[in-house]
Amino acid sequence: MINNIIFDLGRVLINWEPEKYMKKVFDEKTISFLLEKIFNTNDWNLMDKGVIDEKTLWENKLNQYPEYKKEIEHMKNKVLDLLTPIEENTKLLYTLKEKGYNLYILSNFSKIAFQRVYEKYDFFKLFDGMIISSHVKSIKPEDQIYKILIEKYKINPAESLYIDDKIENIKAGEKFGFKTIHLEKPEDLKDKLSKILKIDI
Repeated sequence: MINNIIFDLGRVLINWEPEKYMKKVFDEKTISFLLEKIFNTNDWNLMDKGVIDEKTLWENKLNQYPEYKKEIEHMKNKVLDLLTPIEENTKLLYTLKEKGYNLYILSNFSKIAFQRVYEKYDFFKLFDGMIISSHVKSIKPEDQIYKILIEKYKINPAESLYIDDKIENIKAGEKFGFKTIHLEKPEDLKDKLSKILKIDI
């Protein structure tokens, strides 16, 4: 019996496709550089973990790579605008809430970015609880962030479904006994939920 549904945010409920955007404005060499030196870095993870803030991350990158100053500043000013709801998925939350499920968020998200989306979008009001990596200084797939979720909200993993786009996070959740959906494509969420919950949504 599933009583609780735990959602990741990026690529599950919120669009996060910086590479897709960059293909519209930069050449391949610049895109590779920005992915390797900014978005796919330990520094980015440290920002999501709340160890460094957004301002520090971007200042460090501008100081490290002055030859890409214009491109780095462009992305610094653009990233928050890329965080928009995946509307076909956020609509499902209203139905799930009406059907009596407890809804939670477990997400790697930096402080300023999370504050921006939280204040901007009403669907966050539907959640019974939220664990955000930068708020708790732990990041998926570390065990600690899952323990914080379980203990804070008295969640029984055996009665809970956890949804994430990253397989390493799914595997970490399964260690605790969560039922899981590895969501490789955001558009598959409705079908996958319907099959597991055995309901029409």
